[in-house]
Amino acid sequence: MKYLNLKKITAVVLSIGMVFSSSAVTGFAADNSKKIATIPNSYINKVAEDIDNEYFYDGTYVDDWGHTRKGRQLGATYTKQSTEFLLWAPAATYVKVNIYATGDDNDSNARDIGTYALEKMLVNGEWNGLWIITLIGDWGGLYYDYTITTTDITHIGSDRTTKYKIQDPYSVAVSKDGKRSYITDTSSVSPEGWDSDRHVYVDSTKANTVYKISVKDFSSDTASGMTAGGKYSAFTEKGAKVNSAGELVSGIDYLKELGVTTVQLAPFADFDGDSEYEILNYNVPEASYASNPSDSKTVIKECKEMIQALHSAGFSVVMEMPYTHASEENPLEKSVPWFYYRLNTDGTRYTTNTGYDNELATERKMYRNYMVNSMKYWAEEYHVDGFSLDLIDCVNVKYKGSSHVYKWLDEIKTSLAKEDANLVIWGDNYTKEERQNKTSFYDEIIGSTGGTYGERNEKAVKIYKQKAAMKYANPGTLFMDGGEEMCNSVEGTTLADSSYVEWKDSAEYADVVSYYRGLMEIRKAFSPLAKSQTIKKSEAYVLAGTKDDEWNTMAVLNNESDVSKEITIPVQGRAATDWVVIANGESAGVVSLGEVAGSVITVPAYTTMILVDKESFDDVAVTSGKGKVIVNYVIKDSEQKLRESITLQGTSGTNYAVPENIKIPSGYTFLSKTGDEKGVYTSETQTVTYYYNAINPDTVVDGIKNNGVYCEKAQFKVTSSDYTQVMAGNKTLTPDADGIYTVSAADGTQIITLTDNEGYSIYLSVTVNANHTIDNSDCTKESICSVCGKIFLAQANHKFSDTWTKDDTYHWKVCENDGCTVTTTKTKHSGTDDGDCTTPVICECGEIVTAAKSEHIYGEWKSNGNGTHTHKCTTAGCTIEETESCVGGAATCKKRAVCTECNAEYGTLNPANHSGEQVWVQTEKTHQKKYDCCGAEVTNIADHIWENGHCTVCGYDCIHTGGKATCTQKAVCNICHSEYGEINADNHTGTEKWTQTATTHEKKYDCCGKVTIEQENHKWKDGVCETCGYVCVHSGGEATCTKGAVCETCGKEYTDKDMANHSGDQVWVQTEKTHQKKYDCCGAEVTNIADHIWENGHCTVCGYDCIHTGGKATCTQKAVCNICHSEYGEINADNHTGTEKWTQTATTHEKRYDCCGKVTIAQENHNWKDGACETCGYVCVHSGGEATCTKGAVCETCGKEYTDKDMANHSGKLVWVQTEKTHKQAYDCCDKEVSTSEAHGWKNGVCTVCDYQCKHAGGSATCVKKAVCTICSEEYGTYNMSMHEDLQSVAAKAATRTDEGNIEYWYCKDCDRYYIRQDGLVEIEKSQTVVAKITDTTSLADTCKDDNTETVKEQAPDTGDNKHVFVWLLMFVIGGAAAGLTVKGKKPEN
Repeated sequence: MKYLNLKKITAVVLSIGMVFSSSAVTGFAADNSKKIATIPNSYINKVAEDIDNEYFYDGTYVDDWGHTRKGRQLGATYTKQSTEFLLWAPAATYVKVNIYATGDDNDSNARDIGTYALEKMLVNGEWNGLWIITLIGDWGGLYYDYTITTTDITHIGSDRTTKYKIQDPYSVAVSKDGKRSYITDTSSVSPEGWDSDRHVYVDSTKANTVYKISVKDFSSDTASGMTAGGKYSAFTEKGAKVNSAGELVSGIDYLKELGVTTVQLAPFADFDGDSEYEILNYNVPEASYASNPSDSKTVIKECKEMIQALHSAGFSVVMEMPYTHASEENPLEKSVPWFYYRLNTDGTRYTTNTGYDNELATERKMYRNYMVNSMKYWAEEYHVDGFSLDLIDCVNVKYKGSSHVYKWLDEIKTSLAKEDANLVIWGDNYTKEERQNKTSFYDEIIGSTGGTYGERNEKAVKIYKQKAAMKYANPGTLFMDGGEEMCNSVEGTTLADSSYVEWKDSAEYADVVSYYRGLMEIRKAFSPLAKSQTIKKSEAYVLAGTKDDEWNTMAVLNNESDVSKEITIPVQGRAATDWVVIANGESAGVVSLGEVAGSVITVPAYTTMILVDKESFDDVAVTSGKGKVIVNYVIKDSEQKLRESITLQGTSGTNYAVPENIKIPSGYTFLSKTGDEKGVYTSETQTVTYYYNAINPDTVVDGIKNNGVYCEKAQFKVTSSDYTQVMAGNKTLTPDADGIYTVSAADGTQIITLTDNEGYSIYLSVTVNANHTIDNSDCTKESICSVCGKIFLAQANHKFSDTWTKDDTYHWKVCENDGCTVTTTKTKHSGTDDGDCTTPVICECGEIVTAAKSEHIYGEWKSNGNGTHTHKCTTAGCTIEETESCVGGAATCKKRAVCTECNAEYGTLNPANHSGEQVWVQTEKTHQKKYDCCGAEVTNIADHIWENGHCTVCGYDCIHTGGKATCTQKAVCNICHSEYGEINADNHTGTEKWTQTATTHEKKYDCCGKVTIEQENHKWKDGVCETCGYVCVHSGGEATCTKGAVCETCGKEYTDKDMANHSGDQVWVQTEKTHQKKYDCCGAEVTNIADHIWENGHCTVCGYDCIHTGGKATCTQKAVCNICHSEYGEINADNHTGTEKWTQTATTHEKRYDCCGKVTIAQENHNWKDGACETCGYVCVHSGGEATCTKGAVCETCGKEYTDKDMANHSGKLVWVQTEKTHKQAYDCCDKEVSTSEAHGWKNGVCTVCDYQCKHAGGSATCVKKAVCTICSEEYGTYNMSMHEDLQSVAAKAATRTDEGNIEYWYCKDCDRYYIRQDGLVEIEKSQTVVAKITDTTSLADTCKDDNTETVKEQAPDTGDNKHVFVWLLMFVIGGAAAGLTVKGKKPEN
């Protein structure tokens, strides 16, 4: 479906605004000022302010010496010896703490431990709003909550109370549901190596990039390859791979590879249900993110492990915290009703239009202190490095009717900085609706380009890269949503998983991820990107380097349009002319992508280019540890690119995979590829190239052809509706009303680009000539245009132009008729020189023969000796000269003026213009000012005017003499009457005296204060100092029941004892059965002796634990103590009160005692024999099994056959019973027949009914026929070449001189074979039946014979003569074939 953008108009503004957001405090919302709370100036606020003033408590106190000390802390302070509970509740009338064994009443071992009332805490007799109790013993691992009875803050002291049960607002650990607090010391619950974990503070000197993600969203996607999906532990997993496929990294390894500096985690403090931004307990980690949410210690430990893993990977950890609003179940408001939440005048909840109902009142000093302490706790206990405050502008407030803003945020930052100045605080201003409807920026681009949701859109990807480069080349701390770098989408997903990181996208958009990695490298390499600054013109700006070891200048050029654009680099400081490209539309990083020169750069459509001046780029040589893979998509034949290449980059040694969803223009077919689609990055750049067949662009246009040439203009239509944008070069073409596009002659040779909605293009080249190309250059003769075929008729005469045509040497006129090139006679340029080089020599055609100088170049001025000087033009042939009066210089009392042009003296002396300086002529007591050039007097002689031995007029310093110094005054000069020299410390004018305080004394002179006895403590003896005689004024101390008050100054006991003031504690004096409370100082009784009140062996009054005795334990009950009547000790498993009995089932038996259930014979299967157990006698109740035609039913329990056979229930299956000629059906279990025998129905030797295959027999085969089976009547076997039905005999025939003969043989015309025997067993070739013709051998015989030789007549065997057949055959076999071949191959003789 097409992307739909419904209720997300606000989110669009936000996400687009975020592109250039770099604010570390004010966040990202469109209008921050609207988020400042404007609260009513109500009675409720006035009461709250009074409570802040009266009961404020920050956990500190001031000691007697004025030092601020750490005091009791709010919450539960746990040690193994005791646990102190401290709650701030100034409106409460009663508070008690309830202790539980478990965090949930539904747990198997749930029980109530006890309830204890808290007391008001008094300081100097005044209540400070705190409730306190200390429980002795080890209470660790138990759970608790408070029952609080309280009024709201406007009814303190009244009976309008409400009772609430709440968890501790200062909890540091809670139950799974967050409703009960957990007693523990969180500092003792830490992972291995936690003590070595250190903060990784956000370094403001570096360009920080903050990766915003939630614990759940980071790893919930099943494709993440992380086993702990949605948990803290996912951040600790190393080696995770996307889809667990072993190629692309995920998890914390992915973040390291990406190059971000800070991980900002969405709220992971204990939140309510699934609402991350509605906090239940601010100082507790969220339980659902732990592997065991019910184990509070596991929650704490795994949260710390997450932060430890992020620190180990080098990331700062910033925690999002919505301190401005809370869950309805947050305990703060119920602990002090109407104090913590902002309220309207009528007591209803106030909101700043944020969508969150429970807006916390940061105007309360006590709550601001809560925020600071909470952040301090997370920083100290969990090593969090900073905080992002949700709806941060709601921290500041103003009152209705007033414009003054109370900047509480500044106070909070200052307070936190006192604890740790390195912690950062920033934030955002998303409302609840904005956060819920938040979309991704990639979705917005898809919507604007008309793309299809769920599919990669190449135009959207190109725009996305351009926006990313704009954003990350912007100075300041930058924030990115998790998954932004992999084009994650939230459209089409449920609200629950709308913000999940979709890890498959890191593979499908691996080129975009790589682009972001390169941008991170750039940010880390250039320090000016660290500090936020205003960019006035985002299209082009320059940043200047500030360090010696970094680039000098970076230029950022942004082209957001759909066509290439020339952008001018602003001149700023150091002007550079040669640039190195480090980011373009395809790739980004710190290595060169090419070089450009000049100040005007052509930037392609939808591209941000980042440039660095070449000089510093070469000098600094920033290195990258990343390898690259360039992926090209080209046409096979022409090597023309089908689309932009994509670049993948990652650290050498890590894996890469080319995305499989990269799109190319439709109509192109893949042919082949080179390079590896999957592999490992190396230090060298690798290349993968995909080759496609070419597409004929002429198929999508009508009116022009690719590479066509046209005259004056070319017009065409686009015939394919896929292509919606048409460009000629860099110019967008617009069709007329008929859909016709026009390319004019002014465009010359142009590349016509047809582009579809996704940015894919095909190209045609056309040339449009301004003039026709005719075959005759003389217009007085007829001619034809060779391009378009237009005919030009002959003209009567040439029409020469009124203007000259010229070159550097000649000028002429050209005929203006179309196609005519005839000209007038060419004439050489000439003109007249007037002797003034600033006047040009111009030809009649307007050509400048000799160019005019812009001005005369004069030589030096030469003095004429009469107060004038002259200079002449030095240009050859120029006769111009100038004479002027000497000027400049100034005549003095000693010298005439010197001309500033010719350096000659002129004029007369000026006695009033002195060439020297006015100087003071000084004596011991007088001064006078004169000129040092000619000695002229400026002033009269006058006495010095002294001030501190210095003349205030001439600056003369007196040379002091006379006078005498004492211990308090220096000597006084007889000349200037000023003190000079040093004080004489031994020349005293006064006497020695004691200076005494209550505790010390010191002796010094009263004239100069010189100390003769250093300050020291009094040496007391019976209240008097033995050294100085000071008598102590006793104070301090406290008289008790054992001793009078002892002076805190001199240590003397100076009052009587106070028997009502005990110096000791009230303690229990305990016996086995009683208790009494006494003072341990003087033994005074507090209570009477009383019996213990027992509960589970423990006295609920004095805490005494009974030392049990008496009673007797059995197998079911412990011994009962004779003193406290409680059970104690262990059960006696061998002291039984019952008997042994069998427990039987259908298959097993077990023997155990019926009192305690102790097993004497463990459960085992029955020992069956004939249906009864031989061990326990149990008789089987038979069941199961099934009777068949061969056997009765067998009991499934004991294995006994317990029924008759069932002849109607067959255990086997129907089978064919087959003979050579018949078949029938029967059961193979009992042989019962189902059908009668019948003959097979044969087809191709197989029965068509039962599939029986015939075993053929009978019949006879011949040389041309197979045997026919006597059973199924089908042919079978092979041919019998020894059996012939028509074997014909051929008689032997003698050869003659003219005809060949033949031997006797037999021939079968059925198989066309020849045989030597009548039985057809010996086959011969046809050629072997031939007897050669008789040849003439008489002449040869005659020459060879002698007188004794007889003439023998040559004879052939007689036909039918069998006497010589064997001899003949033998002769034929040995040589006949050769002879026959010889005869057959011999030409016949004439």
